[in-house]
Amino acid sequence: MSASADTMYGELAHVVQEVPGVAFLAPGLRSRLRSLRATSPLARPGDDTPGITVSAARGETRTTVEIRLICRSGSRTLDTTRAVRRAVDHHLTTRYPGDEFRIIVTVTGVT
Repeated sequence: MSASADTMYGELAHVVQEVPGVAFLAPGLRSRLRSLRATSPLARPGDDTPGITVSAARGETRTTVEIRLICRSGSRTLDTTRAVRRAVDHHLTTRYPGDEFRIIVTVTGVT
């Protein structure tokens, strides 16, 4: 994982957590497995950002950004999902002009 990718994860985590209605990013499977074992040979740099996956399929010009989050109980899930997508889209188009992104936002729970 390059330093720029680590920066992107941190930026996206900050953007998502600033959206009203977001409780927190959902912990990923790797984070759950790591909590079961003190040392994990599966760990890679950048895996410490739960709830965010950035990937590009071979031959694909778009980069897929997946956001998994937990919503606050007093907010409308659909409104929060749309607001997160808009905020992430705005950040990516401003920070990485000319790049194409596919943004997927999934709510995995409500607190």
